Amino acid sequence: MQQTLWRRIAVLALPVALQTLLQALLGMADVVMVTGLGANAVAAVGLAAKLHFLLLVMAMGIAASSSILIAQHYGAGNLLNCQRTLAIALYWGTLITLPSVVVFLLGAYWLGWINPDPEVVRLAAVYLLITAPALLLTQYIAVYEAALRATGNAIMPLVVGAGAVLSNVFFNYVLIFGHFGFPALGVEGAAWGTLISRMLQLLTILAWLSWSKHLFALSTAYVGFLRDKAAMRYFLSFSFPVMLNHALWAVGNSTYHIATGFAGTEALAVMGVMVPIESAFFALFVGLASAAAVMVGQSLGADDQKQAQQLYRLFNRTAVVLVVVLAGTLWLLRSWIPSVFGGLDATTVSMLMQTLAIFCLGVWVKILNMLRILGILRAGGDTRFCLITDTIVMWGAGVPLFLLAVWLGAPFLVLYGLMFLEDFLKWIPVKRRIKRGIWLRNLTVEDAASGAT
Repeated sequence: MQQTLWRRIAVLALPVALQTLLQALLGMADVVMVTGLGANAVAAVGLAAKLHFLLLVMAMGIAASSSILIAQHYGAGNLLNCQRTLAIALYWGTLITLPSVVVFLLGAYWLGWINPDPEVVRLAAVYLLITAPALLLTQYIAVYEAALRATGNAIMPLVVGAGAVLSNVFFNYVLIFGHFGFPALGVEGAAWGTLISRMLQLLTILAWLSWSKHLFALSTAYVGFLRDKAAMRYFLSFSFPVMLNHALWAVGNSTYHIATGFAGTEALAVMGVMVPIESAFFALFVGLASAAAVMVGQSLGADDQKQAQQLYRLFNRTAVVLVVVLAGTLWLLRSWIPSVFGGLDATTVSMLMQTLAIFCLGVWVKILNMLRILGILRAGGDTRFCLITDTIVMWGAGVPLFLLAVWLGAPFLVLYGLMFLEDFLKWIPVKRRIKRGIWLRNLTVEDAASGAT
């Protein structure tokens, strides 16, 4: 029994962890591959990539919300409600993402407000104009992937995601530099490579669903689900706190990184090294939190609260062991890391060593909060508590104190340490919330009570 449980956790967690790494690579592909075109091209594509991230984060709340509900309905055996939730998520995802598409199409009119360089603005506007439809495509991809994971299938999204990375790199190679008879389009080529890879990714998912006659294969029944106004309202009220939470987190996280730039060139160089290290470190725990959300959600949907509590304790212990092992390993290897990133001067290397030490000592609190908020509390639909706690801590303490420290000229190491402050402040309320068991809710009952049939 225990062996089966571990196998199930591995099947859910490891593919998500790998896909998290792949998504990071996919996000960097355009920026990396235009480096040979000059600083303006890199700045333009980098700016556009950040805007893509910011405008999509709130929409990703739709995917997260649908995953919670689908996991519980699937655990309860309500397959029709799984389909209804997917249809409604796709509908609301479209409505919420369309304004962002329009904003991207009109990039030439407002990009000058956030970047003074006319050439960077021109290139970024072209990139956004071409990739605007990719916002909708990415929204649909995220919803389908979340739905598949909620039913226990994390392999298929991983395989298709890997294909998307490879296709993006291939089309970038062909269209940026002009190979195989195609013209060299530069930044426009990077934009077309991104759009084409997203189109192929979505079409592959839809084709596989249709070929396998999957539960989530598109059908005319999906249109009928949208007539269920009570279910539509319930989904929106349930998902809104998650979307708002995602948006506030994205803006706050961007504020930390932008403000860090005022700490000097060495600080920027250190953050350039730390970002990929942090992304790789957190990938495994994103997968673990995703597995916890699915398995706990399915248990709650099946009205098995005892198993849900047992799963929480298992995932919590697993996270503690993994974070101690990985942080300890990173601590031992930190003197070797600067050699991987050549060209760093002695001052930057010294600062990097101290930054890695702070990360190794403080990362545990971020990991356990991530597991408890994303994997446990949200699985039980405790989304309003997550929103309120994150908002109060980040915007009432974390960001203001960080900006004050920047204004006072605090050294970079102090600023980096302050990035962990909000997680320490969240630790006690989140832990108490878990103990109170308010998250042990069967959302399928609430969904049915809303009037959904």
